[in-house]
Amino acid sequence: MTLSPPVDLPDVVPGRTPRSHAEAVAAAHRLAARWRELGPLRDADRAVPYRELELLGRSGLLGLTVPTRFGGPGLGEHTLTRVFAILAAADAALAQVPQNHFGALFGLETEDDERAGFFFRAALAGARFGNAGHERGKGGRTAPRTTLVPDGDGYRITGFKTFCTGALTADWVPVSAAHPDGGTATAFVRQGAPGLVVHPDWDAFGQRATVSGSAELTDVWVDARHVFTATGRPKAAGAFRYSRSQLTHAAIQLGIAEGTLATADRIAPAVLAGPDGHRFRVWREELVLDIHATAALIGRAADLIDEVVAAGPATDAGALAVGIAVDEAKCLAYDLGPLAADGLTGLADPALLAADPGFDRYWRNARTHSLHDPVRWRRHYVGDHHLNGTPPPFLAWLLESTGDAPL
Repeated sequence: MTLSPPVDLPDVVPGRTPRSHAEAVAAAHRLAARWRELGPLRDADRAVPYRELELLGRSGLLGLTVPTRFGGPGLGEHTLTRVFAILAAADAALAQVPQNHFGALFGLETEDDERAGFFFRAALAGARFGNAGHERGKGGRTAPRTTLVPDGDGYRITGFKTFCTGALTADWVPVSAAHPDGGTATAFVRQGAPGLVVHPDWDAFGQRATVSGSAELTDVWVDARHVFTATGRPKAAGAFRYSRSQLTHAAIQLGIAEGTLATADRIAPAVLAGPDGHRFRVWREELVLDIHATAALIGRAADLIDEVVAAGPATDAGALAVGIAVDEAKCLAYDLGPLAADGLTGLADPALLAADPGFDRYWRNARTHSLHDPVRWRRHYVGDHHLNGTPPPFLAWLLESTGDAPL
């Protein structure tokens, strides 16, 4: 991984946060146009995408879901998933980077206004939150080995995290850790804090620009005001936030398919005139139907999420309904992205695809991202729920057991 220096743009004022769905979509298209130009370069040279993520921070998109009481637009899930699909159509790896950013914002919605407001206002100003929640080995999510130890007006954190998507370039790194009260907590650690080292050791077949390396924390001090404990938090709130944040992954795969379709349409005249013209026409028709079906399931899940947010707080029944709807959308989406890219690769003349810089990223990104979690198990869980009323295991753990998942 090449470490290029961060872009210093002191004269640039962060863009205004879009206040409507139409404004958000327009902003996403503008950013996607730049990412489409720069993405193939970052995939090829494996340089840290400082420039691309600087543009994300300036786009105003990082504050889309900030509640209106904090000065944000409070835009809903339909807007957010459409923005993710637009960005993923341009570059799926870069589009995954803010997924955890919005997951962190979702979790803050149930916290006290004074402490949560600090981070909401930071997001509106263009700050981005990374991710340091995963640990290797069984129990890494539910019983983290990373620990918080009280120290004065704050805590000391020590631990090691993996798959830290976006942490290397984020302004704040939310870290999940075991809290002294016996539960779990999320500590927002400022980038550059002494003892925090984010390693650029991500070496993947696809999704290279996520820079999902590892994070090492050695006696890192964090202010108590920046630590949010899960103890006492309503279990349904944690379950709902988890499923809500997962829907953006489905939108990423939808965007990959939409980007593949756009490429197919650019080369369509040449392919239709060749020997595989009929097969290409049939494949494109089926792809459009699959895109519409997947978008419909994502939209259905987004409707349920927005209904729960509007009715608030989340109930067990609401969290379970959202969880199943999100899993259904992911089941279709996680098949759609790889199959779309694979289909075009098999039908188009390699010389035509070679003229589209970085097209091979579509397949590699789609396949790598589709392994984000085992969708074959999600199919089983959805079927088991519809047949027997059984909730998916992790959702059941969040709802029925100690369920103290971090933000």
